[in-house]
Amino acid sequence: MTKKDYTTQEARQQLREEVKHALHSYISSPVRRVFIPKYNKPTEKRALGIPTIVDRVAQDVVRSILEPIYEGKQHPHSYGFRPFRGTHHAIERVRFLIGRHRYEWIVELDIKGFFDNVDQEILLSILRRTIYDRRLIRVIRNMLKAGLIYEGEFEEIELGTPQGGVVSPILGNIYLNELDEFIGSKYEFLSPYERSKSEIPCYIVRYADDAVIFCKSKEHAELLKAQVAQFLQEKLKLQLSAEKTLVTHADEGFDFLGFNIRRWTRQGKTRVLAKPSRKAIQRFRDTLAKDSKALQIAPGTAAIALLNKKIRGFAEYFRRGNAKDTFLALDYYLWWLVFHRLKRRTREPPGVVARRYQYRYNEAANLPHHRKSTAKNFGFRDDDGNVHMLDKFGLYKIEYPDKCSQKNPYVVEDREWLDGNRKLRETMKVQQTRFIQRLYGLSKNWGHFRQHVVQRQSSRCSTCGCKLVRGNVHVHYLPKTAGERSSQGELIPDNLVASCISCYRQMRQQRKRN
Repeated sequence: MTKKDYTTQEARQQLREEVKHALHSYISSPVRRVFIPKYNKPTEKRALGIPTIVDRVAQDVVRSILEPIYEGKQHPHSYGFRPFRGTHHAIERVRFLIGRHRYEWIVELDIKGFFDNVDQEILLSILRRTIYDRRLIRVIRNMLKAGLIYEGEFEEIELGTPQGGVVSPILGNIYLNELDEFIGSKYEFLSPYERSKSEIPCYIVRYADDAVIFCKSKEHAELLKAQVAQFLQEKLKLQLSAEKTLVTHADEGFDFLGFNIRRWTRQGKTRVLAKPSRKAIQRFRDTLAKDSKALQIAPGTAAIALLNKKIRGFAEYFRRGNAKDTFLALDYYLWWLVFHRLKRRTREPPGVVARRYQYRYNEAANLPHHRKSTAKNFGFRDDDGNVHMLDKFGLYKIEYPDKCSQKNPYVVEDREWLDGNRKLRETMKVQQTRFIQRLYGLSKNWGHFRQHVVQRQSSRCSTCGCKLVRGNVHVHYLPKTAGERSSQGELIPDNLVASCISCYRQMRQQRKRN
């Protein structure tokens, strides 16, 4: 069963009862095996294990137990799938080690099929060091040994934690924390006196199964590479890819988490640049070329919405690095790409296309955060006369992330600091709420209910299905029905719906006649 099977209040109540019953004598169901294209290799497939809804809830319960226990035990520079941490903190740490401390030799680690080759017995033995509750260990073992179903046939699982499960990321972090401790014991965790005697000064930065190690010399890097390979083989039953595990100098540059990081020296000044990698740029250009074909067949506003979704995702991720030149180049590429698509669609002369389909951003109804700009770009008018414009990379401000605070949200003192910190309090949920307010012209006194309704309807009118844009949205009531609860626990009335202005006026007139 999927989320679509639990849309009614009765189905959700039944799910709660099933989970309560299952947790008393929990037996995990086999996961459903599906294959998706790899992000960095579209021709290859990545195996995912999709658990049932009941198993997802049970896994989230286990995750909520493990996370507070292990958050304080994790390496300080492990950034994957941990609260108040992200990829940009990892990139900032890398820049700090190269730029400030001159760790210029890098070991790029590539573990062969990490999630598919985790030794389950070793993982359980690591968990037993900290967790003495046999019931919890038994539940985790049951999840790992549940097996999978592929094309209607059951297969047993002897290795790995299936990707796609809620609990797999934290189990992977617990497993690879052994590697972090091994590297840290050589230098980072030593006292100042012991550091002076250390043979290999080194640091590790890890995000999930992507890790890089920093050393002072090439000899140290080669030695550490061999030691890590031996440690993974003997202690964790994992193997490094001989072709992809490289020793690189900072001046040559290396790819990490989508960025290409290298040290750049000019006129005696040294900087560490983190730019979008060539692979990331090429993949994105291919995506734009594919999605822009919609301009030739689909309604213009729908094609613009599809492209803007991809543009915004790429820009928001990479604007935390040195991406200004990349953004300008992509804007140039995208302008000509859309221009040629529109020429094929309209069969009009180039000059007519450039004049007819270009607007200024202060006219855009779909990009209110660019309203201050008077730059031009391609766009379309909808049936109500609102302009929907193509987004522009150059209008995204380049910002560099702060260092990770290293605070533990499960410690009272640290949690008070996090709650009192203004920047960290601006979570993605608050950012999303403010974006919705700007996008649809909602005032600050609009309640969470109404914003939830707009999201619930995927920004579509409940009557005619048109796109709800700024100045063309009205939330109103239908005859009363039972309510449902939002993910935050508040009561969201089912009879609260969002409509476009024209449909709402028609409803009002019809009610008056009745």
